[in-house]
Amino acid sequence: MNGLEQVKAALSAALERAGIAAQAAFSPGWVRSYSQPVVAVGLRQGESRGGALSSYLGQRTDPDTQLCQEVYGMRLELTLSLDIYCPPGEGAARCDNVLEGLHQVMLEGLPAGLRPSELKWEETVWDEDTAMFLRRGSLSCTAFFTAAASEDGLWLTDFILKGVVTR
Repeated sequence: MNGLEQVKAALSAALERAGIAAQAAFSPGWVRSYSQPVVAVGLRQGESRGGALSSYLGQRTDPDTQLCQEVYGMRLELTLSLDIYCPPGEGAARCDNVLEGLHQVMLEGLPAGLRPSELKWEETVWDEDTAMFLRRGSLSCTAFFTAAASEDGLWLTDFILKGVVTR
């Protein structure tokens, strides 16, 4: 999974843990299957900072093999879309409740590798395409990734979002 997909998946998982339905944005017809508020997580803009070889972080010991590995870092500057969709029966005000939940997640529910800097939102409007209320939002954040060099030091393993547990 590439860096951007890891960030969107981690953010969606954090929202789901807080009881907020989340879905990757732009999947055809996805919004019509929801009878409750849902947040569409996507990308508004992004920028990669620091190439792997110029972002040497140091060494660590692999707990499984006890071999020493060189560790490199990468940083992405992102503005993610967090668009809140609410069915007509829930009313436009329900978008405000979901927005409050988003604020809580940004304050205390993100992995260590995601550092939020700004959450912006627009007024709630009626969206003709989805027949739902819509409040567009954006989250500006920095995502930090790490990767370890292979045993022979010739290539890097996949970059993993810092603070996300993998097995």
